[in-house]
Amino acid sequence: MIKKHNKKNDINESNNIPINQLCSQSPFLLISTPFGIGRYKFNKIGYNSANELIIEYKIVDDEKYIDTSTIKYYIGKYYHLSSMQVLYASSYIFHS
Repeated sequence: MIKKHNKKNDINESNNIPINQLCSQSPFLLISTPFGIGRYKFNKIGYNSANELIIEYKIVDDEKYIDTSTIKYYIGKYYHLSSMQVLYASSYIFHS
């Protein structure tokens, strides 16, 4: 579960701007899960229980991806990625 922080000692807003802009400019990712490939849309940024930055994506009902209902059943609607995973996926997209 993602929790939001409003404390002064958290990463300040200016440090979050690049990842937030990246997620807003390229909000969709295709994610290969153990239950198939799903199309996901950026939902929000927050922190996990270890206080690590987490980016939350929500699965999109897209008839091109037949595994969506299976993914929702076994994993749920949301998929959490670390900031490094999002940056890696984005760099792959931009270089293709």
